Amino acid sequence: MNARFRISTFASTVILAVWMVTSPALAQLEFERPPIDYLKRETRDPVAQLQQRIDRGEVKLEFDDRQGYLASVLQLLDIPVSSQALVFSKTSFQLRRIAPAHPRAIYFNDDNYIGWVQQGDVVEVASVDPEQGAIFYTLSLDPTEKPKFVRDRGQCLTCHASSRTQGVPGHLIRSVFAEASGQPLLGSGTFTT
Repeated sequence: MNARFRISTFASTVILAVWMVTSPALAQLEFERPPIDYLKRETRDPVAQLQQRIDRGEVKLEFDDRQGYLASVLQLLDIPVSSQALVFSKTSFQLRRIAPAHPRAIYFNDDNYIGWVQQGDVVEVASVDPEQGAIFYTLSLDPTEKPKFVRDRGQCLTCHASSRTQGVPGHLIRSVFAEASGQPLLGSGTFTT
């Protein structure tokens, strides 16, 4: 094999490898550009509206030592406690705190989904904006005078803006088989609904 052919083959392989590695990452960021502008546009979802009311002093999130702001968030977003579903698999970014003995609780209504983990660091929040769809937030469980829903900039979007949501931020319900520890057995198949 001559040197020119080896260099050409090597260069082609490098270009192909770079393209294969970067293409999925670039494709996942399409929703950040116009017309969606996911991370830049102002949101009008119920959580954004609640945060505005908190900022104006119209309402206050009450904190309790057992569940932090959970009860107050559920009340102010009109989410019934009876909507609770328990998730025993480690399928949240708070996975280290989730186990079959300490499941993640999810509460919901038509426009909001609240995830709460015992001894977790944050309340996980997903809300529906009328134009942008699913908007993800976290709310720190540290007591403070003016709690702040912080808009997610990527941690939630790792799963919630993937091929399972057609490459745009979206809600995801996925059933997985799990080990006794709660670790998902992804090789055993999953079911997205």
